[in-house]
Amino acid sequence: MKTDQPHGDNAPLDALLKEWNPKPSLPPRFQEQVWRRIERVEAMPAPSVSLATAFANWMAIMLPRPALATAYVAVLLVIGASVGWSQARQETARVTSDLSTRYVQAIDPYHANP
Repeated sequence: MKTDQPHGDNAPLDALLKEWNPKPSLPPRFQEQVWRRIERVEAMPAPSVSLATAFANWMAIMLPRPALATAYVAVLLVIGASVGWSQARQETARVTSDLSTRYVQAIDPYHANP
């Protein structure tokens, strides 16, 4: 059967450890140095951050998360594909109209342009 005291009776040592209460001392002028540091930091002007820097910092924080990075890439791909498709539709409509007009002029050069 095991006891709580593995090396026998240590009552004097236990009593000494219970009454031991270390009181660490701070370095000299510790509080004054702390307040001086606080004043120095408060006196410094706040750094101005540009929008590009703020965006770059935000991206650096968010992109290491794989799920968020995948979502960003997916959203950007969808937006890019949508814009490209829309511009391609407009260009196709313009080219079709030009080709139709040229075809009519090739068949009947005296036909009035609409």
